[in-house]
Amino acid sequence: MQRNWTTRTALLLAGLILIALNLVGLNVFFRLDLTDEKVYSLAKASIETVRALDDPVTVRVYFTADLPAPYSSNRRLLRDKLDEYRAYGGNKFQYRFIDPGADESLQQEAARYGIPPVQVQVIENDNLQIKNAYMGLVVEYGGKRETIPVVADLAMLEYDLTSAIRKLTRERLPVAGLLTGHGETSRSAMETFWRALERNYEVQLVSVRDSVLDARPDVLLIIAPTDSFPQPHLKAIDRYLMEGGRLGVLLNRVSANLQFGFANELQTGLEDLLAHYGAVIRPDLVLDRQSSIVTVQRTIGIFRVTQAVAYPFFPIATRFDPEHPIVNRLREVYFYFVSSIDTSAAVPKGVERVPLAYSSVQSTTQQGFFMIQPMMLPEPDFGDGPYVLAVALHGALPSAYDSTRTAQSARLVVVGDGDLVNEQLYAGQLPPGNLAFVLNLVDWLGQDEALLAIRTKSIAPRMLESVSDSLKPWIKYANILGPVVLVVLVGLVRWRMRRQRHMVLTA
Repeated sequence: MQRNWTTRTALLLAGLILIALNLVGLNVFFRLDLTDEKVYSLAKASIETVRALDDPVTVRVYFTADLPAPYSSNRRLLRDKLDEYRAYGGNKFQYRFIDPGADESLQQEAARYGIPPVQVQVIENDNLQIKNAYMGLVVEYGGKRETIPVVADLAMLEYDLTSAIRKLTRERLPVAGLLTGHGETSRSAMETFWRALERNYEVQLVSVRDSVLDARPDVLLIIAPTDSFPQPHLKAIDRYLMEGGRLGVLLNRVSANLQFGFANELQTGLEDLLAHYGAVIRPDLVLDRQSSIVTVQRTIGIFRVTQAVAYPFFPIATRFDPEHPIVNRLREVYFYFVSSIDTSAAVPKGVERVPLAYSSVQSTTQQGFFMIQPMMLPEPDFGDGPYVLAVALHGALPSAYDSTRTAQSARLVVVGDGDLVNEQLYAGQLPPGNLAFVLNLVDWLGQDEALLAIRTKSIAPRMLESVSDSLKPWIKYANILGPVVLVVLVGLVRWRMRRQRHMVLTA
């Protein structure tokens, strides 16, 4: 009888504790996120954004309800994320899920917001079928709206949502300008980068007229110029920096053409200007054993075969400055004929130069006469690395043309590869790391560092660390037999305890 009362008391106590926890949970928000990058928790920038709302933000989610995995998981994760926004935003953040289903009026409503149906594969009645589904949302604030047509990339979900809210709630978007007139990369070759930039910036083309920039952007980008800069244009760039402008330069120091197999040094005039600020790009090409592959045609006997080979002129950088916000959360950046940056060059007093990205230890350089044909490339002596591939400078940059002028708190980023965002050179798909790197670069230049940490969040699966071959069998059998042995040990201990209790009662 006493044991029954003890059991009932324990159950009653557990029930009361659960009820109390639920009541507390209604008023206190708490989440324990054990992932390294806190990918399931809102970043500080997102929390501050929704807490600073003056007027209510409404999110309409047009999401089909009865979708199979993985779309059902996407719906659940989206709802969890919106719950968290609402927990911090209170009554200033509201959302509503809408399932258009077969309702034509709701489908037309989604179409008006720019949310199209997408086709997904489902299994119904043991048959594989194609079904139209909705997976988009629209964010509304103060009569304005931003649409995310399809929630496809969960890793970018928080960034997309917070960017949309910030874009709607800002009184003025900062301006990112892309310099033209010197053979720079066109918009058609970097459409992915351009569209991503437009989420948080007003993007403009900038040219030089009468020795001044015809529009003064908050951040100026110079991407892969091929023509030389007249002296008045260089002075205009220097004046822009002296007047508080922020400059990012992606420069090819060597012009290389893989198809025709030749490369030669390129002079635009920017090199001396950048060297004056402390960023010297060497006229070389970095070769790295850690590189991308290219496909080549080989003749074997009477046959012509296609073969994939590692191409050391396309380094994959995985080593970054762990403290700098531009790169500290990046995993990899793919370079396309990159030149090294001389960090031994003198830096003006009051300027700090920070190397951002490095080649691997197993890398070297080629300069003077360039041999870039994949099948004619001699085996390089990899062992001179690492080499610096990008640097950031900030501080008191001195003018290159007026010794009396100095730009206080200036910011400058220089990358030894002008083709970093040219998606045409990456088979039409810009690597995510490249896009994140350049967007981070723009945010840092514009001193809008709040979104950097969100953009580089990743929910990609982590790879297991490699172990020695001798250790692998031990890990394998420990995983197979370990749980069984553990259950047997628990059973033996429990049996032993019950037997001792029985002996005591019998005695």
